Amino acid sequence: MRLMNRLYSKDEGWTFVEAMLAVVIMAIMVLGLTVMLMAFREHLDRSWAVRTMDQYGNDVVERLTHSLRNGINVQVNTRINNYSIKIDDIDVTALDPMYLDDAHAITNRWRVNTRAVQVYAEEKPKKSGLNAVDPLFPPKRLGRGEYFEIKRFTLSEYGKDRDSPDGSIWENERLDSWSRSETFKEATYLIRFVLAYHRNAINAGDKSWDFEKEYNNRVYMRNKNLPIRKSVEAGQDQAG
Repeated sequence: MRLMNRLYSKDEGWTFVEAMLAVVIMAIMVLGLTVMLMAFREHLDRSWAVRTMDQYGNDVVERLTHSLRNGINVQVNTRINNYSIKIDDIDVTALDPMYLDDAHAITNRWRVNTRAVQVYAEEKPKKSGLNAVDPLFPPKRLGRGEYFEIKRFTLSEYGKDRDSPDGSIWENERLDSWSRSETFKEATYLIRFVLAYHRNAINAGDKSWDFEKEYNNRVYMRNKNLPIRKSVEAGQDQAG
């Protein structure tokens, strides 16, 4: 009888308080792990968006730079949309390397569609229709409240920038342009391409994340002041 009482009187297992404490501790650990995973995922998404912007921005500037270096003339028409975004329509005239005369000139038209967030390049007379510089940008599967924008796509002569009243916000370049010849300034251009990324906050009360970056380059149109350009103009004058 005493043996049976001893067996049934043993206090084995968890008490209610111990069980609740274990549940609370586990819940805190799971919550902390979830928050860490969400923060890590947010960091990855932001880093991916910045890398995507960098790749696209560098591609656009590099292709336009290549087009200008091989061009003999360029025409720029400024266009500002309803959201006060600075956009230029750029036409770069180049010569077909197979002929090198004005009868076979090629015009590369550069256009921006702010709604589609795309830069298009059209080559005439060889090709018709606008072709996206990178059809994979912007990515198709963006999250809710996540989007890209083109804030600026401009081309200006050396020492000039049409943003500010004095014509330039690049002070060092503006000062340097005073000592440059007109032929140099007319053949040197500044490309400015600005992309922006917006991402809404995950949780209520958090701040949205906005990132904006400019991609720029200075280009010298090497063919604009060379004899090849003069021969083309002479041929046009004779034809006229």
